[in-house]
Amino acid sequence: MQLLIDLLAFLTPYGAYCYVVMLGILIACGFGLPMPEDIVLVTSGILASHGIAHFPLVVVVCMVGVIAGDAIVFTIGRTFGPAIKSKGPFRKILSEKTDRRVLKVMQKYGDKVVFMARFMPGLRTPIFLTCGAYQVRPWKFILLDGLAALISVPLWIYVGYVFGQNLEVLELKIRQFQFGLYFVVAAVVVIFITFTVIKKKSLKNILVE
Repeated sequence: MQLLIDLLAFLTPYGAYCYVVMLGILIACGFGLPMPEDIVLVTSGILASHGIAHFPLVVVVCMVGVIAGDAIVFTIGRTFGPAIKSKGPFRKILSEKTDRRVLKVMQKYGDKVVFMARFMPGLRTPIFLTCGAYQVRPWKFILLDGLAALISVPLWIYVGYVFGQNLEVLELKIRQFQFGLYFVVAAVVVIFITFTVIKKKSLKNILVE
């Protein structure tokens, strides 16, 4: 909560320029900036609730910032391929331990991990780098990442917008929305996996017949 207050105090004086600052921070979050993306989104909603920024424009700017940051990370991974693991600062992001975890998740869920990564802050950047390195199709990456962003970005901005006048209530709502959001995402993943399994079994039965 203190991080949110500090970020709010930092952004408020920028007024009309806060959009550019928000955009820059969100793109930097895509590169692993040690600041929760959700906090930036909630803060943007608070600025809108106080009339410092306009809610619709905040949503657009934040969506662009989130997807642009992810796309840049993905493109870097796609440009260098698996060799990215040995390149400068990326050696730390894709440490041997993290790399094993990411590959394990990708082997289990395939391209669907792009959607899931938006809700996995600690692994988001390594997953997007790895997806690029192992040549996940760009259109599929943007589609899955965009769908996930359509769920999380407007939601967190709205939380900040509605409850931004009372930070104590806002803190409680952030916790509630985190639980609810993760529950919804888990349900979506389970449904998607179930549908995929049923589809594969149906195809197998057709081939056998």
